[in-house]
Amino acid sequence: MKGLRTMLVASALLAVSIPAAALLPGEADDGKPLHANFCTACHVSMFGGDGNSVYTRDARRVQSIEGLMGQVAFCNQQTNAGLNEYEVDDIIAYLNETFYRFETD
Repeated sequence: MKGLRTMLVASALLAVSIPAAALLPGEADDGKPLHANFCTACHVSMFGGDGNSVYTRDARRVQSIEGLMGQVAFCNQQTNAGLNEYEVDDIIAYLNETFYRFETD
């Protein structure tokens, strides 16, 4: 039991020390066409224009890289887009590189 507890504590400490770059395994170049195909139409219908104001508005929901990851996963689920984990990662990388620019190192 003590060994299990030690292993859990060590795992938790390791998770905290992982650099944020490890949170972004996707490829932004691959995420751009995925975003255009799966995200843009919904954002245009909700926010008008080219739909990108969802990312740049003052009252945007996403305030951190973790928030961005959660929001993309939520949208994928809510819209039944059927994106796999690699495609979701690619969209996250694209959005962070293009709009959010959260620190990743």
